[in-house]
Amino acid sequence: MTYIRDDLKQGKRAESKVQKTLEDMFGKLTQDPDPYASFDFYNDKYLVEHKQRTNTTFKKYDSLMFEYHKYQTYLERRKENPRLRFFIVWSLKDGRYIWEFQDQFRGDEAVFYTANMKIDRGDHLQKSEVVKVFNEEISKFNEFYL
Repeated sequence: MTYIRDDLKQGKRAESKVQKTLEDMFGKLTQDPDPYASFDFYNDKYLVEHKQRTNTTFKKYDSLMFEYHKYQTYLERRKENPRLRFFIVWSLKDGRYIWEFQDQFRGDEAVFYTANMKIDRGDHLQKSEVVKVFNEEISKFNEFYL
């Protein structure tokens, strides 16, 4: 359990550091105090999830990932408020990247795929379903405009 608590603390520290940068794009954001919340920040127009991954670089793999339950939350919340927009921002070793949530397919082309993975939590492996967004669908944060 120590590793999970450390991971949560590290995540909250990273969120505090990136909040001002996110607010420059999305306007004033409220940080969700719940460490298990599906999205880290929100306001009346946007929900934003932040992932700190300073141990990897963009394009090291063919995709970047996040937990599938966040996508499920997006689908549910979109039904409640179709104008609400959802984003995920990854802070990597070589920069910051962003993706706006969307449907899985654009015509016949997949935007992302889901996979079951075993995630190393330090003291145990945890099975988790993840969304892997293809790099071609992800933008550099500083080149993205709402």
